[in-house]
Amino acid sequence: MVAVANAAFEGDPPPYSPPDPKSVHLLYPPLPARFSQQTPIIYQPGPGPGPFPPQGIPPAPLPYPTYNGQPSTNPSPAGHGQRPPKDYLVESVLVTIFCCLLTGVIALVYSYETRAAIGRGDMAQANVASRKTQSLVLFSLLFGLFASISWVIYVLVALYL
Repeated sequence: MVAVANAAFEGDPPPYSPPDPKSVHLLYPPLPARFSQQTPIIYQPGPGPGPFPPQGIPPAPLPYPTYNGQPSTNPSPAGHGQRPPKDYLVESVLVTIFCCLLTGVIALVYSYETRAAIGRGDMAQANVASRKTQSLVLFSLLFGLFASISWVIYVLVALYL
């Protein structure tokens, strides 16, 4: 392989400039001749897999719990054994308005995410989002109380000293 000096790139190129169209062949050499005329190979669908489950392999137990002795083929809905997590929507709106706008808006987003996860039946994601919402609501409430009390103390000190 022979190294070719590129006269277009002597020194530093100007910032954010595209490569010179005359030197593209040096940056991207052409493909070898055997690849130039190759067409894509399209495979035809063949026969599907054999019987399911494969012969000689016993079926595995279902990953879902059973109710009344009958195995369930779907994840357990929210009504069977577990309650859906709280979404803290009202609390998120209140702390957004009265306490801290930034963390309150983030709590609103996680509250909506909790509702969406409950709606699609993803209880694990709903629990995670609910815990994040609860933490943000609590943080917003404590920050709002701290800021209000600090403001009252500042005003009292400024008036009477």
